[in-house]
Amino acid sequence: MRQLTCWTFLAVLCLLVHPGWGQQVISPAEHLGHPVGADFKLPGWTIVSDYYRHLAKASPNVRLESVGKTTEGRDFLVATISSAENLARLDEIKRHAHVIADPRNRSEDERQQALANGRVVVFITPTMHSTEVAATQMGMEFAWLLATSNEEPWKTARQTTVVVITPTLNPDGLDHVSEWYHKTVHTPYEGASLPKLYQYYVGHDNNRDWFMLTQAETRHLSKLIYQEWLPQILWDVHQQGNAEERMFIPPFKDPLNPNIESLTVAGVNLLGNRAILDMTRDGLTGIVIGVSYDNWYSGGNRNVPTRHHILGILTEAASTNLASPVFQPASTLKSPFGKGKYERSNQFLSPWPGGWWRVRDIIDYELAFGRSLLGSVNREPRMWLTNAMQAAERSIERAKSGPQAWLITTDNQDKSAVRRLIDALLGTGVEVHVSREPFTADGRSYAAGTIVLRSDQPYGNYVKDLFELQKFPPDERPYDTCGWTLPLLMGVRRVEVIAPLEARLEQVRTAETAIAGLAGDSRTAKSDGKLLVAADGDTWTAIAAGLKSQQGVRFFAEGPQAGLFQRLDATTKDEKVAGAISIERLPRIGVYAPWTGNMDEGWLRWTLDHFRIPFTTVRNETLRSGNLRELYDVLVIPDVASRSLEQGRETGSAPNELVGGLALEGALAVETFVREGGRLVAWGDACSWVVDQFRLPLVEVTDEAAARGFLCPGSVVRGVVEPHSHTAGLPHDVALFFDSSKGWREMSRAELEKVERPTRQVRTLLRYAPNRLLLSGKIDKPEVVEGKSAWVVAGHGQGSIHLIGFSPHFRGWTQQTMHLLFRALFIP
Repeated sequence: MRQLTCWTFLAVLCLLVHPGWGQQVISPAEHLGHPVGADFKLPGWTIVSDYYRHLAKASPNVRLESVGKTTEGRDFLVATISSAENLARLDEIKRHAHVIADPRNRSEDERQQALANGRVVVFITPTMHSTEVAATQMGMEFAWLLATSNEEPWKTARQTTVVVITPTLNPDGLDHVSEWYHKTVHTPYEGASLPKLYQYYVGHDNNRDWFMLTQAETRHLSKLIYQEWLPQILWDVHQQGNAEERMFIPPFKDPLNPNIESLTVAGVNLLGNRAILDMTRDGLTGIVIGVSYDNWYSGGNRNVPTRHHILGILTEAASTNLASPVFQPASTLKSPFGKGKYERSNQFLSPWPGGWWRVRDIIDYELAFGRSLLGSVNREPRMWLTNAMQAAERSIERAKSGPQAWLITTDNQDKSAVRRLIDALLGTGVEVHVSREPFTADGRSYAAGTIVLRSDQPYGNYVKDLFELQKFPPDERPYDTCGWTLPLLMGVRRVEVIAPLEARLEQVRTAETAIAGLAGDSRTAKSDGKLLVAADGDTWTAIAAGLKSQQGVRFFAEGPQAGLFQRLDATTKDEKVAGAISIERLPRIGVYAPWTGNMDEGWLRWTLDHFRIPFTTVRNETLRSGNLRELYDVLVIPDVASRSLEQGRETGSAPNELVGGLALEGALAVETFVREGGRLVAWGDACSWVVDQFRLPLVEVTDEAAARGFLCPGSVVRGVVEPHSHTAGLPHDVALFFDSSKGWREMSRAELEKVERPTRQVRTLLRYAPNRLLLSGKIDKPEVVEGKSAWVVAGHGQGSIHLIGFSPHFRGWTQQTMHLLFRALFIP
């Protein structure tokens, strides 16, 4: 009898330990009770997750684990699929992956062992956007084939790769979309948009959270990628509109971000171009490269990995009407290049001829790409490991000719912002150090406790990408944002170090340890403990908690303590302090939410929940009912378009209880609310509705004829603070995020007479800087908004109106301007 190998013995042992592996593995179709991708069928999370549980129980090639809970409390599952031999030595494979990702201080033998004995780790992340329904079912079929098939490339892939697949990146949303679809299918509302966000806080923006890590799902996956597995390849599976190509595959279009290693880009391009060959040979048409999606933006699930030398691959398939098929005649199809005829080119080899397009078609395209991806790995597994190691080595070497480090200085007052920033960096695998004694860098002295982010680490280019000022190429148009310099948006002072850095540093593992040396505001150290620094985000949490327990606060708007809050007790409540504003109770805050699922409203809810500021969601029907002062002190209308506010969803587009907007009754109720002493806070597109409703003497400058050619697509700009009780203690300059934002000038007397609007005082609290406006990103014709109002306050009856031209809490990135929002909410 032949002697068993060690790995065969382990596999047999596993069968004994897991007797369920002897049972037959059923296919996804058998589990679903219908073909995978069948028309009008949309399985929810329980059905999908149960299939992965079956696979893990029945196959020795699959492991399944829950790595935490989703935002709404469902299990966040991850399946690991490979040969039983590979699964038996996962710890060893992970160690090799760590050597490949960080070859510093490794012996040549360690490196060669990692390349020889490691396995290519491929992450697959289907259905982050829950209305892009096909990838979840594709993942079920992909997992089944990889676990069971003896055909190629599946059989060899079990030996060469370890595939880690999330059944879906958003289990909550999968359930919400499935339930909504089955409620509306075969009705006049089939395929209508949900009345809420499918991810509780951020909806579609769950793919804009991968460097800030605000959401539970983002944190779970980031921990897996950057701390546990360190994969070489990530495939992010998406859908898009259906008027053009059937599928987008990399290479991406220009511009190319300078902080992505060339080897990483070349690897992505090679996998994409090979897929074009394989899929074309399979007879699939309508595949395009080099359009729509660029390699500039950071923040997405396929973007952040590329800054970590992981081949971040995005595929975008044409969508159906959720699970309902669509028919598309050839005459309705458009060129994927945005101009010209719908015809073949070097980037679009074989146009799709039109016809029926189904979920099953999407799955076929995605599976074909997956087969090609595994085939590319199978042919040269060691090459992909070597490529990742060399990219890390080149990044470390390149750091010698760029910034040597980035410092976060001890004089930062917003400890909350620094904590969030460091926590996000640690969550994406960045090494963080703290100086244990004073040191000098570039001729300047810095105190002990300074946070140091060295560039000579594998992810030093990722830190540079977040910390430097972006300069978007002038003749290009971005896919998403142009600039995102995170310390500026967070209100954190950071310093770039050019010369070699010599300091006694200690690596830290937690954000709390990192911020222990921050000095904050020296004035509080001299107080009796009752003073709170308005510049610290934690202060707003403390104020809300204090007011909730009926402990008032006093805000110093003038004098040497301007910008501080004082807790009021029995000994201080009766004191009269010049220039101070007392807040006796917690304002009752109502946050308007339309029946359409508004992402800015969702981000607002996340912001308020994060800082533990209580609020109530307000719907159209509540506003239309009137008597709002009985319910609220502050009414907040986030970035909602005027048409949506006024009219809401059209009759016939959704069930009757979801249609309609504020209409006449709601608009008059909001006006009465302010006139009777309420405070209205609005920003973005909602400001246009407020200006018209209250006949404010303001002109939106980006709507004027002189603004033709103005462009500022998602960039960081400079605001200048004006003296006012609401702005006391703010820095002179504030970094804010401009993305389809508003700017105003006051009407001239002639304009007021022409439109018959009353003269009333509007105070500007923040202006767009009069010069040097752009900090990071891109702006054309800055003079359109330079010096114009960005945050204004106006009185109306006994109440007041705050208008902010930009989103003050954009995607959870902009903590510096969150302070403006909190001041508008709390300070009368």
